[in-house]
Amino acid sequence: MNTHNSPLDKHLLLQFKSGLREQQRELLQTIARAEKEIQDFAGQVPLDEIDLSCFTAAKESLFSCASQDRSRLRSIQRALERINDGSFGICSECDGPIGLRRLQAVPWASHCIQCQEQLEAAALAGKSAPLVSSGSAHASSN
Repeated sequence: MNTHNSPLDKHLLLQFKSGLREQQRELLQTIARAEKEIQDFAGQVPLDEIDLSCFTAAKESLFSCASQDRSRLRSIQRALERINDGSFGICSECDGPIGLRRLQAVPWASHCIQCQEQLEAAALAGKSAPLVSSGSAHASSN
């Protein structure tokens, strides 16, 4: 893990930490509600094929949303860890700074915009090759 000092000042880091903790709290509540709804679904038995279809679609939607919420929660928890270890705001791929505007839009981002775009392009192409060599900072305007 990157152990560089964050390029952001303490006040800004505290603002990010506060915002991330609030999002973490909200997601934990949302996940708890979804888990209760999923448990409630477990006790229901649909009466006919139409009810079964609606029941199944609603249950799958709940599972999908809960899964997305858990994924976002993990990203937020990793961002809070990066704040604590001093690597928040530093791209985990190229070690360059992650632009402030990007962090404001996606505070759990762990890649600068260029590396993120390369990751997404590689994923679309079905590749898992390394993005850039470590140390080639290129994140001046993300």
